[in-house]
Amino acid sequence: MTRMKMLDIMAIGRTHQGMVRSNNEDSFCVDKELGLFMVADGMGGHASGEVASRMAVEIIKETFEKSLKDKDVPLVGRMDPGLSAEANRLLSSIRFANRAIFEMSQKGPEFYGMGTTLVGLLAQADHMIQVHVGDSRIYRFRSGQVTQLTEDHSLVLHQVKLGLLTEDEARASRAKNVITRAIGVLRDVEVDLQMHEWVEGDTYVLCSDGLSDLLSADEIGQLLESTGTDLGASGDALIQMALDRGGHDNVTVVLVRLGKMKHRAGLIRGTIGRIFRGHAEA
Repeated sequence: MTRMKMLDIMAIGRTHQGMVRSNNEDSFCVDKELGLFMVADGMGGHASGEVASRMAVEIIKETFEKSLKDKDVPLVGRMDPGLSAEANRLLSSIRFANRAIFEMSQKGPEFYGMGTTLVGLLAQADHMIQVHVGDSRIYRFRSGQVTQLTEDHSLVLHQVKLGLLTEDEARASRAKNVITRAIGVLRDVEVDLQMHEWVEGDTYVLCSDGLSDLLSADEIGQLLESTGTDLGASGDALIQMALDRGGHDNVTVVLVRLGKMKHRAGLIRGTIGRIFRGHAEA
């Protein structure tokens, strides 16, 4: 039995171009077989942001899956001995995607400056591996409480940390969407990686800033509470609320909930029982 077969994974993704934009530069990945979930928010003119976000999620997924099947696939960047093989291979896949997007950005003026944010989760048997670059976010809804798990790589947050802006001033700043880190802008990228134990009933919300700019963490929690266990209804409601508030940007959300496959223990006990009964009858 594979690790992923031991998990009961519920996950959905929703995206909308919004009420102002003519195209959608967000991309997402929902792969329950791999246990891999991502949201990417592209940037750059001439639709190159759309290219960057799509390249990011596709290359990361394909490269990570290939590295799991073939352990001899070389890693991009230094392997961290303090991390699991899966975490190192995920980081390597992100670095590979970063270089591919960076190299594409050098091929013509229509691609110059292209890049994308990225948030991702990789489900493990007892924990989540979280990766993060830029200002897309991950929230966790647990026991009626919402926690923001990521910290924006943004200019205004940096200014808040330096004491140059208050949090209220940061929220109102025209520079609040200026990010300090992105996939594909430089040849090398620094990726934030954290690990969190998950608890049955947790719901993870991965979203672009088209959602988080318009809904507070508390509002996200209240909406998840009101829609209950129906992740599809939750995703649709989150998108609609952002659209109702102006939808000034592309809006994307991925919702993930994990549980243990409860029937497995009973299945094993039943199989063992049949084996022993068979021997007794023989």
